[in-house]
Parts: sequence; C-alpha cells; structure tokens
Amino acid sequence: MKKISILVLITILFSACSQQKKSDEYKITGNVPADITGKVYLQEYKNRKYIDLDSTEIVDGKFTLTGSVSEPAVYTITPSQKSKRAQIFLDNSPLSMDLTSDWEIANLEGSENAEMFYRVLPENLKGTLNPDSFLLANPASPVAVYFLNRNIYKYDYDQLKSIREKLSESLNGHSYVREIEDNLLSLENVLPGKTAPDFALQTMKGDTLALSSLRGKYVLIDFWASWCPDCRIASPELVRLYNQYKDKNLTVLGVSIDEDRERWLNAIEKDGLVWEQVISEGGWNSNELKAYAVRWLPTSYLIDPQGVIIGKNIEVTKLEPKIAELLN
Repeated sequence: MKKISILVLITILFSACSQQKKSDEYKITGNVPADITGKVYLQEYKNRKYIDLDSTEIVDGKFTLTGSVSEPAVYTITPSQKSKRAQIFLDNSPLSMDLTSDWEIANLEGSENAEMFYRVLPENLKGTLNPDSFLLANPASPVAVYFLNRNIYKYDYDQLKSIREKLSESLNGHSYVREIEDNLLSLENVLPGKTAPDFALQTMKGDTLALSSLRGKYVLIDFWASWCPDCRIASPELVRLYNQYKDKNLTVLGVSIDEDRERWLNAIEKDGLVWEQVISEGGWNSNELKAYAVRWLPTSYLIDPQGVIIGKNIEVTKLEPKIAELLN
C-alpha cells in the first residue's frame, strides 16, 4: 500500500509540475490553406507600429510558435506572403486556429481570454460593441480593458474615472489599465476651466506661432492630419464655421501631426483651410497630442479669450452650439 501511495504521489507531483510549466508558455498552432506558404510572424503593436517578435516557417499547411508573454495581451499573426494581420489575444496557454486564404480566423480554440476576444472582436469592428458596458460586466478581464482603450477617445474624464474605479484589483499594474490611468492624468490637465497648455510650433511659412499669442480671441484648436479621412471629411464644416464666426472674435488654429510637409501643405490648399496652421513633430507621439490627451483625429478644443478651455469634442459641429451661444 505504501508503494502505491508513493507512486500516486509522484504522479500527482509530476502532473502538477507539467501543468505549471505549460502555464508559463504559450503554444500557437495554426492550420492554413495550401496556397499560403513562407513564414508566419508574431507581432506586437507598440507606439502605433508593428514589431516582429518571432517567426516560423509554414510546413505542410501548419505552423507552430512557442514562447512566453509577460502579461495577457493582443498580438497579431502575419504571413510573409500577404499584407494582412489576424489579431489574437495571447496568454501563456495553448492556442489553435484555422485561417482562410484571406487570412481570417475561421475557428479558434484557446483560453477564456483568447476565445472571448475572438467572439467580441467582430462586434468592435462593426461598431456595435458597447465597451464600457462590456467592461463593467467583466471587470477582471484584460480583454474588456483592451476594447475600452480602443474606444477611449469617446469618454470624458468623469466617465473614465468612474470606469477605472470599478475595475478588479487583479488588473492593477496591467499595461492596459496603466493606459487608462495615463489618459486620466492627461485629461485632468485639460478639463474645462483649466488654462490651455501653451505651445509654440512652426507655421507654413517657417516661423513660430505660440498659442498664447492668440489671447483676446476665442480659439478653436483643430488637431488633424492630411492622411486622416475623418479630418478631411470634416474640413467643409470647419470652413463654414470659420467663415460664419471669423468676424465675431473667433479664429481657428490647425495643429497637424503630419510627417510629410508637402502632403500637409497640399491638403491645406485643397481643403481651403485659410486660418493659421502649425505642425507638431512626432506623429502620434507629439508633445502637443500628449498635452491635450488627443487619442482621435480630428479633435477640437475651444479656448476663451483668456486662454481657458471651455469645450472639447471629436466632432467640431458639436461645439457649434457653444460657439453660437458665446458669439451671437
């Protein structure tokens, strides 16, 4: 009896150790159609760029990637043959998937996080997901925090603060939660009633223009870029608004994050943006975007003649009632 007990104990301990080892690693197994060959890359999206983390060859319509991640998060699987990416939620557990010729995931099996992400991603892409409701129903899920962050530009300071307070403590320290906390710190500095952070940037002519030099007027700061479709769609409304109120003490200041100066200048001319324009270096990492907690383009801030913030919106037309109230 003692020998059997010892054998059982050793088996249990070995099984526990094996399970522990598995929990420290992921193993991604993929099946792809015969027409897809070459390499597959595991990529991370960081600072608005895709970074290769690992790669492997497709062999007989299959590929396998193994490794470990420091925290559960979203990654992409990308074939060398196509310029397409399949998003996955990866934690240190097995993950298997079937991909189509269009590099879409047709079937996926994995951890609770991985399968939840796979189910919910189509809703987010279609715009039918309510991120805050989904997060409040799953306050301990890093998947839910990810989807909130992808839509974080829709929330003001008070809404975001309320959501953060309801998150499970088990998520403290996760990079997705820190992203919310960083946004709260930025948003707190540009709440209505706060003095607008000053900046001095290069104009189209090559000289420097400071925001503070426009004191005495109502200023509509328009954060935009020539490559931003929503910005270009909004241009006619911005032109109309400017023409309607330019003689009533309102001016507009365009702040672009373009990195191609010629493209920036061409867009200004084509869209008829006749107000002052400056360019902020660094793209999405520009100091001005960080200072004004800009997570979406276009984003507009309304500043009063004393330099105090009195309004913000990603749709300039939603600031028009406030402008009309002040200037009519």
